[in-house]
Amino acid sequence: MMTEITKVELAGGVLYVEAQPLGPAGQEPTELEGRGRLPDLSEVTGALSSFAAQLGEALHRAAPERATVEFGCQLGIDSGALTALVVQGSTSANLRVTLEWVNKRV
Repeated sequence: MMTEITKVELAGGVLYVEAQPLGPAGQEPTELEGRGRLPDLSEVTGALSSFAAQLGEALHRAAPERATVEFGCQLGIDSGALTALVVQGSTSANLRVTLEWVNKRV
């Protein structure tokens, strides 16, 4: 799948990211931007935060002394919103995310 350079809104400016179009074939990110609003990273950060929270809950139940989770994340754009795609391996990822938990009760 081809990636596109997409303009993304940030609190302090604009960022350009490489994202895969996930919508219907032929729907270009520039068409989605035509709605008058650029996509922002809130969908991506919200999804990653929720993913981390669920992992944290599972690790809390397992109670290891320490746990580290690393995964790759590509960006996709669907219906004008950026979305996180968790991918195998970090070589093809836009972002490499490392999460670490330490059991303070040990």
